[in-house]
Amino acid sequence: LRRLLRLTGEDTMLSTELRDAALAFSHALREAPAVAEYVAASTALAEDPSAQQVMVALQGPQASYLRTQQAGLTPSQEQVDQLRRSQAAVRANEVLMNHLRATNTVKKFLPVAAREVSAALGADYASLIAPPSSC
Repeated sequence: LRRLLRLTGEDTMLSTELRDAALAFSHALREAPAVAEYVAASTALAEDPSAQQVMVALQGPQASYLRTQQAGLTPSQEQVDQLRRSQAAVRANEVLMNHLRATNTVKKFLPVAAREVSAALGADYASLIAPPSSC
């Protein structure tokens, strides 16, 4: 968090007390099982070139299939078969499946944490941190 604040130039906006509280909150989040599992799964994926290659291999067939559908056409049997083979390779890769499960779990957990922050603030935290919108 400190590094992020320095990089964004927003470190000067926080008092020492608020910065310490934000760091304590981030440490507590990292200890939550959902976040810890996500961090571990992300690290495992980052350290597994084979799993990364399987994901990259899925992107081509997936993009081709979607482009065909978006053009209002029916994907060819070869496109369907290629996409299914790529999806099967993803499902067969334990590292990828662990990462997908951990991602889904942390995405369920973090909104709960954000609701607690919102309750403590008395305002919708997510809308307050969302990028500014233009009229």
